[in-house]
This record gives sequence, structure tokens and C-alpha cells, in this order.
Amino acid sequence: MTAMCDVSFLLLTFFMLTAKAKPQEPVVVDTPSSISETKLPDAGTLTILVDKEGRVFLDMAGSHTRRLLIDTMDANYGMRLTEEDKNKFAIYGTFGVPCKDLKKWLSLPTSERMNAAVPGIPADSVGNELGPWVHNARRAQFALKQEGKVREEYVIVVKADKDTPYSAVQKVINTLVDFNVNKFNLITNTEADPNKTDAL
Repeated sequence: MTAMCDVSFLLLTFFMLTAKAKPQEPVVVDTPSSISETKLPDAGTLTILVDKEGRVFLDMAGSHTRRLLIDTMDANYGMRLTEEDKNKFAIYGTFGVPCKDLKKWLSLPTSERMNAAVPGIPADSVGNELGPWVHNARRAQFALKQEGKVREEYVIVVKADKDTPYSAVQKVINTLVDFNVNKFNLITNTEADPNKTDAL
């Protein structure tokens, strides 16, 4: 019994020290309800958040993919990011700033970065930056999959607030379609199916 207790506490300590806390999202998104029971994968997701004001945020799994992505976006948009900026981006979570403001946002201390007022990633037809972010993230993930560094391609997920204007969600969907992303998931809260009744 003593050896079993030692092993249990050793495992508990190991998991506590190696576990990563889920990064806090910059906005609270209260998703609508549905009866869908489809489960999303725990890893390999690219999440597009749309808050109730219509601001768009982006988050993706994998620091290697994020690093490859930021190299491409820096080259395409001339953001002049330093190696330190790119490393911060690779390990940070959700972001929602235009490319021109990304360097300034990354230079903020972590506490200020979490509380900074951000406009969101532009998703309008003119000056759309969401499309290139998603497109280049998928390309980076695919390249790493070809090299055997990741196991799966991204699953695209759209998480919008229940009070988000439909036009804001439509902009995101139109952007995805324009970049040949025709398969994506909408996140909802699960509710009971009214067509199923409990057996008496």
C-alpha cells in the first residue's frame, strides 16, 4: 500500500507540473444553443471568435505552426517583427489586431495585452486580413504535416456570440468561402432535443 500511495502522489505531482492552463480568451463569447451532438477534436483546431460587437479574433493550436505562420505574414505585410516578437506570437493565444498594430500589441506587457482594447482582425471585403491569416495558417499546418511534425490538418471552428449581428458572422463565412474553406464547424451550447422523449 505504501508503494501505491507513493506512485499515486508521484503521478499527481507530474500531471500538476506538466499541465498547461488554457489561455484566457480576450472576450467572453456566449454561444447560442443547439441540439447538435458533434464533438470537436481536443487538438488541431483553428478557432475564429466573433464577439457581440462583431470583432473577429483568431486562435490556433501548435507553436511550430504559429511560428511558421508569423514568418509568412511578416514577409507579406512588412510588419518588421523581431525574433522576440515572433517567439511571443508563437506561444501566445488568441489575438485580434490588424497587422499594422501587431508589433505594438506584442510589445505590451502580458497584463496590459490581456486588457488592451483591440479592434479585431479586419474581415471586410476591403482590407480583409482574416482570409490571409486563415489561408497561411492552413498552409503552415499542412507543410508541418508533410514533414511529419504534426498529425492532422486544422479543423476550422467559428465561435460567435448569440448576440453577434448576423452580418458579422456572414463576413467571416464569406471570407472562408473565398479562400476555399467550405467545411467548418459552428460552436454552440448543447440543449436537449425536443423530438426525443425520455422513456417512461
